[in-house]
Amino acid sequence: MMCRNCMVAAGVQFGWALQLSLLTPYIQVLPCVRIWSDKCSSKYGRRRPFILAGSLMISVAVTIIGFSADIGYLLGDDDEDHRNFKGT
Repeated sequence: MMCRNCMVAAGVQFGWALQLSLLTPYIQVLPCVRIWSDKCSSKYGRRRPFILAGSLMISVAVTIIGFSADIGYLLGDDDEDHRNFKGT
């Protein structure tokens, strides 16, 4: 029972660490996006074009991350480069 509780706590800590590591760029970019969106006069509203653009960029980035091994292989990466890797 205690082991399960510790595993849940470790999972929560891992989730927070991941979220905070991915959140750092947003902290740096959000002030600029807020200024641009406040000045936006689109027929779709002030925020919706930025939400759509951000969603599309995140979708593309997640797709690239998912296929990163395949993309690396297409760009010339092969298994011979990784045979001597011993870890850190």
